[in-house]
Amino acid sequence: MKTLQLTKFYPPVFGGIETATYELAEGLVSRGHPTDVLCANTERPTVRDRFGPVAVTRAGSYAKLLSTSMAPALITELAKVRKQYEIVHVHLPNPMANVALQLARPSAKVVLHWHSDIISQTRALKLYEPLQASMLRRADAIIATSPPYADASPWLDAYRDKVHVVPLGIHPQRLRQPADALIAARAALRRRTGERPIIFSIGRMATYKGFDILIEAARLLDPETLVLVGGGGELLSAHQRKVQELGLAKRVIFTGRLSDLDVAAHMAEACVFCLPSTNRAEAFGMVLLEAMLAGLPIVATQITGSGVPWVNTHGETGLNVAASDPQELAAALRQLVADPTLARRMGAAGRQRFESRFTADRMVEETIEVYRHVLSA
Repeated sequence: MKTLQLTKFYPPVFGGIETATYELAEGLVSRGHPTDVLCANTERPTVRDRFGPVAVTRAGSYAKLLSTSMAPALITELAKVRKQYEIVHVHLPNPMANVALQLARPSAKVVLHWHSDIISQTRALKLYEPLQASMLRRADAIIATSPPYADASPWLDAYRDKVHVVPLGIHPQRLRQPADALIAARAALRRRTGERPIIFSIGRMATYKGFDILIEAARLLDPETLVLVGGGGELLSAHQRKVQELGLAKRVIFTGRLSDLDVAAHMAEACVFCLPSTNRAEAFGMVLLEAMLAGLPIVATQITGSGVPWVNTHGETGLNVAASDPQELAAALRQLVADPTLARRMGAAGRQRFESRFTADRMVEETIEVYRHVLSA
């Protein structure tokens, strides 16, 4: 079967949705299913290139509004190829892709990948809702990433007969780096941090990520514990200022963007991974899979209707605490830092849960089953 992945961005631009689309596209190609990608570019020109074995069309974008790329070329590019594919797989939320789907009207079966509800842009959602409803009616199948999110989404409620749960997955080699380079990166990290226990977190600096809560929690940790937070974004400077204002500069470090090598080194040297997100905009927590792959115990948040506490099984692969509660967050972090035996046991359980449920191979195979279902309908 031939598929088109219609998504917001594609590597080398990486985020949760981009990682999932990349793993899926690569997996489909490796199984003999021709797969192309259509996404927005980060600049004005429309370009065609390849990322690994996948042909990528990056539609020119003129601006970014409410986290959406204004890329009208998505419409014309989709119209050009509207009859070339058996499956058009749309990764959401992505209003511009929705507009392209409505106007270009491809003849293929349409699979919607519901990575998240639109949570923050409530005013814009009122305008977008009729278009979203039309897209849901048009869809031949809808993929949700976890049972809790599928059950909690008000937008999916009327389309239960179309919903298939396919958890996200990553390749077991995701953190693999050349041995010599990783050893050197770990040694460099330890030269900067000494032998202090490290709590690691990483993500885009957005409001829902809860890094401000993690800063507050750090005030309640042992002063020898070091909190390292990787990632860039609009709130990075604000978080760095808050750390300075609270006198935590030697205890909390926002590193900015990290290379893949540095992420692997931080995962290898940390004793706990923390995801302090505060609401359902954190629908799954793709980075949790990297922590589980690295054998790290996790402290995450009990977000009702999110896949996060489903991915991180409380008391087994880590601990889940109330969202936006720095006291509870600090208590859970202190518990795992102070009890290395418990931390190792939970880290090992996380690695086992990853291998049994969250590999890219499993995600790809279950997605292919959805494709076969809609093509045979």
